[in-house]
Amino acid sequence: MLYAILFLILRLPSLFEPYWYGDEGIYLTLGQGIRHGLLLYQQIHDNKPPTLYYLAALAHTVFGFRLLLTLFMIPTIYFFHRLAKRFLSPKLTRLSTLTFLLLTSIPLIEGNMANAEVFMLLPTILAFYIFYKSSVSGLPAKTLVSAGLLLGLAFTIKVPVAVEFVLLCLWLFIFSRQKIKKIIIFGLSFIFPTFLYAIYFALKGAFLPFLSAALLQNFGYLSSWATGTQQSSATSGGLLWRGLIMLFCWLIFYFFYRKKYLNKNSFFLLSWFIATLFAALLSGRPYPHYLIEVLPPLCLLLFSFRQSKIFLVLSLSLFAFSLFYYKFYYYRVFTYYDNFYTYALGKKSLSDYRAYFGSGLNDIYRISDQIKSQTTSSDRIFVWGDQSFIYPLSDRLPATKYIVAYHVVDFQAYDSTLSQLQALTPKIIVYYPQPSRPYPSLDSFISNYYYLTDQIGPAYIFKLRPQI
Repeated sequence: MLYAILFLILRLPSLFEPYWYGDEGIYLTLGQGIRHGLLLYQQIHDNKPPTLYYLAALAHTVFGFRLLLTLFMIPTIYFFHRLAKRFLSPKLTRLSTLTFLLLTSIPLIEGNMANAEVFMLLPTILAFYIFYKSSVSGLPAKTLVSAGLLLGLAFTIKVPVAVEFVLLCLWLFIFSRQKIKKIIIFGLSFIFPTFLYAIYFALKGAFLPFLSAALLQNFGYLSSWATGTQQSSATSGGLLWRGLIMLFCWLIFYFFYRKKYLNKNSFFLLSWFIATLFAALLSGRPYPHYLIEVLPPLCLLLFSFRQSKIFLVLSLSLFAFSLFYYKFYYYRVFTYYDNFYTYALGKKSLSDYRAYFGSGLNDIYRISDQIKSQTTSSDRIFVWGDQSFIYPLSDRLPATKYIVAYHVVDFQAYDSTLSQLQALTPKIIVYYPQPSRPYPSLDSFISNYYYLTDQIGPAYIFKLRPQI
């Protein structure tokens, strides 16, 4: 009961956050497009697997999205508790669950935000619970199918979970009889959810856009932070070295397991932790929500070692080094809750409450209100900038496939974006000046067909000229 109360207290502020978080803005914009019949990847774009966008389509709003996440987290925490009981004493299980609940609920590493990493915790944890619970009985086919389907579902939310799938395949290879047969069953189950999506998009005539955006572009994304491009490379950004370190760690753990210095539970948790750490570091980006994937094995490891403390220390040292080396940032916790509860008690205005999340956020709301008042629900708009949440906040569809400026730049989609603008002629264009991203053909298009109606903050609001 105390855990439930704590969960509600920590989660409640997230339900009332304004539209401010860029990734959620993208997810909700794509969800908005899906609800209005736009075909994902072909007519509206982002580079993640599809399930998250369909969840956003179901949610409609930031409140709906956060509420959906809250509902997801209830069984997530329950099954984490069940999993922890397989490794820890009752007292340590409670402490581990409490740690997991806290870190997945507070804003420190974005546990309160509707990101793919948080949604994929439920199918991932449930898959590991089913898999490891049945490992003593030889992992029958139905267990492998269930665990494989769940991990496959997690893969349709975020690709890095594939590293955890590889770990379980290696576990099958080491410990199971009829290992090849079981790996095949497990592997086919894993790819089945993606296969269903592939069939769906193939029937819609969008198989290649699905394959490119949801899967292949993720390889380019891995190296784009280090290289500044979307060109994929196995050696870019230290990816190869990180992979070799992961394999080396697995071999070391296996060696000490064979020498009886590690028991099977410790070997499993250490290997899982290293797999998730590698997955979190795939792109080399310092986004804190990437660390969400590490939390399940980390929260178990923190309370599981008594005789093998040296391995815990080394693993945590590697984790700490990674946080420092990649410069992971974090969000404030106490001021976040102070901001909400001060506002909820009527001691802070709505404008001040929103300003906590960004100095220009009130301008975004003014822009969106103006768009609503000057357009109809059937009118398209275009935002030249990275303020994706203007689309769902104004409840207007984008006029182009790419909804943020960095996608247009990354994919060099200047010509195709301009062609779509010429074809659909959006009623309003919100233009954020970006000297580092020159777009002269867009400037000419605006000059020829639009007139300036307002400036709100740094954004210029252009409206389509009446046709004579």
